[in-house]
Amino acid sequence: MTAELFDTHAHLTDPKIAADVEAVLARAWSAGVTSMVVIGYDLPSSEDAVRLAGQHPGRLYPAVGLHPHEADTAWPALLPRLRELAAAPEVVAVGEIGLDAYRGWSSEPNQRRLLDAQLQIALDVRKPVCVHSRAAETAILPQLEAFAKAAAAAGLPLPGVMHCFGGTLEEAQPFVELGYLVSIAGPVTYPKNDRTRRLAAGLPARSLVIETDTPYLPPQGMRGQRNEPACIVETARAVAAARGETFAEVARVTTENARRLVTAALAGAASP
Repeated sequence: MTAELFDTHAHLTDPKIAADVEAVLARAWSAGVTSMVVIGYDLPSSEDAVRLAGQHPGRLYPAVGLHPHEADTAWPALLPRLRELAAAPEVVAVGEIGLDAYRGWSSEPNQRRLLDAQLQIALDVRKPVCVHSRAAETAILPQLEAFAKAAAAAGLPLPGVMHCFGGTLEEAQPFVELGYLVSIAGPVTYPKNDRTRRLAAGLPARSLVIETDTPYLPPQGMRGQRNEPACIVETARAVAAARGETFAEVARVTTENARRLVTAALAGAASP
């Protein structure tokens, strides 16, 4: 039997994917990818994520949020609708949210305000978060620490997942201690990316998940091409090699962790 894989971060509503998404999904199912989280990054993509996931119940799970690149726009007017989407029982996370110090496409103060607003929504609707922290792994820690503590006080079992974590193992440790899952993506396959392989090797098994970030960050053998969920097989192989474990063990552990996150989200939504 093919090992089951769970892609915790796929932008299946991105224009690069949406035109042939059913073919993309068929390839994923054939590759052993049994489940995916469909990620929103603005209001239209979040609404589309909910719609698409509704067409594949039990296999696709929607997450809704405003990416930090949206922080210099008129986002406060969007929060009521985002809150409404996040409260839907099938939505499993508020995200993709966070800080981005790499692109500089929006100001840090506005990014922090947008992040705080969405962390509050996540607390209000009792959902974990999907966090973007590009070149901001240290800068984002205080806000995520406060969220994790508030989530724990509210009885939420998991605060969320650090999407495509780009920092070191040492930088990941505080998030692990707070209960966040740490996600490894296609760059773990890049020949010069020893940092991510060390991260993959050193993470506790209970904290490890994998993703594609479809249609971005394809594995080494597909550099320059469109990524898609079927390619998570290559990421799982690279993580297994880094950890000295079998492909089947990495698939089992990462899928169990991802399902734990989904279960926590659905249980939170059902709680008063």
